Amino acid sequence: MKCGVSVFSIIARTDPSEAAHGESQFQYLDRVAGRYWDQVRDLIEDWFSRLCTDAQKDVRGRLRDRDDRQFTGAFFELYLHECLLRMGYAVTCHPKVEGTTRRPDFLAQKDSTSIYFEARSTSLSDIDFAATARRNAVYQSLDKLNTPNFFLWIDVVQQGNGSPGVRQLRRDLENWLTGLDPDDYGEAKQREDFARFSYEEDGWGIEFHAIPKTAEARGKEGVRPLGIFGPRGEWLNDQQGIRSALATKGSAYGQLGAPFVVAVASNSWSTDDWDVRNALYGTDAVQIRRLADGTDETTSMRLPDGYWYAGDHWAHRGVSAVLVVKQLHPALVGGQQQTIWEHPDPEIRVGALPIWRRSFVGPNGHIEFQTPQSSQAEWFGLGSPWPVGEPFPE
Repeated sequence: MKCGVSVFSIIARTDPSEAAHGESQFQYLDRVAGRYWDQVRDLIEDWFSRLCTDAQKDVRGRLRDRDDRQFTGAFFELYLHECLLRMGYAVTCHPKVEGTTRRPDFLAQKDSTSIYFEARSTSLSDIDFAATARRNAVYQSLDKLNTPNFFLWIDVVQQGNGSPGVRQLRRDLENWLTGLDPDDYGEAKQREDFARFSYEEDGWGIEFHAIPKTAEARGKEGVRPLGIFGPRGEWLNDQQGIRSALATKGSAYGQLGAPFVVAVASNSWSTDDWDVRNALYGTDAVQIRRLADGTDETTSMRLPDGYWYAGDHWAHRGVSAVLVVKQLHPALVGGQQQTIWEHPDPEIRVGALPIWRRSFVGPNGHIEFQTPQSSQAEWFGLGSPWPVGEPFPE
């Protein structure tokens, strides 16, 4: 490893339990034991060892940060750097650019080809991040409940600005659960069929449903009481987040004289490309027009609010392509196929980057896709399945 620097602590790990609420991604990865997680740590260490030496200190610091946004952004840069290496590029981190003191994240060079890359992340605001921390603190405290016969289904209906009185809430929940008989709910299937407890105080509104444990699991030590979580406001799609991440990058470095790719790490849970299409090509809409005979005619259209589509011209032509990486996670990189979206009319067209699925506008004006010949696992030299083993063996 370059400089002999490691990302993770060199310790004997003995705790295989799942992540606690409020435990950061790094804190969890640094302490969790097991063969499965050893492979994840080894991958991060391996990728980190090949990162430019002058970038390692910053990336290591952000990987080890308790703010998950920092961890996510740093691992995203590791992923992008590793992808470029796997495609045979020599990579310079934070290259100097003539005419500006600002520096993009990477310059990739191979043969006579040069490509600049900038990594951006869509992430929760400081306000939303603080709200998530308060909610996790509630979960963490409630995980100390003594509830031998039930799991709890918890829905945070309304979140207050401060912390609720969790100790009293915990006592009230334990008293409530003690009065319930798990055998009374053998036929229950829907959440509404189970016993319900509501909490409303200090601006918080939380609903609990008691879900009976199986007879074998009742009274078993080490089983967490919180079993199912209701909606918590995760982004199902990230249209605005992608636009915001791209907003200032179209002309950030002036004329580079080479293709420029903005890579965006998205929090979107969307399994399709709806949010990316809307962000780049304009919001999908329907125009309704009343005809002379009194009937209505509907036409599908896109509003001229896309990063690229401005109605009567293509905008941000200095950005040759946008790489959108959704829900990137160190344990899932082998199976997470990502997409690079090529500008329909760029100032400088980017060449083939075969590690990613390719999106482009075809001759008929429609968006088309080209799937890579090799999987991400094959590109990274990982087996299938990877990681091998179970993340939480019984």
